[in-house]
Amino acid sequence: MMDKKRWTERSLFFLLGVLFIITAMFLTGAANGPQCGRYQISSWTRGQFVGAMIVDTVTGRVKYVDEKSENKPFEEIK
Repeated sequence: MMDKKRWTERSLFFLLGVLFIITAMFLTGAANGPQCGRYQISSWTRGQFVGAMIVDTVTGRVKYVDEKSENKPFEEIK
């Protein structure tokens, strides 16, 4: 009798854990909403030269921005 109760308890906790993990996976994988934080930027200066590095965190692409590529969309920067 005790073994059956213990087995039922463990099964219940296991299923609740699986349900929690699947729910977390679905909620963190939702990419249809606004993509806040998609682009990360880091800037630097060397004397008169100012530059920036922009990282697209979704695709992993890195772009370097200088005076020639200012005010351009990310896709147009080489």
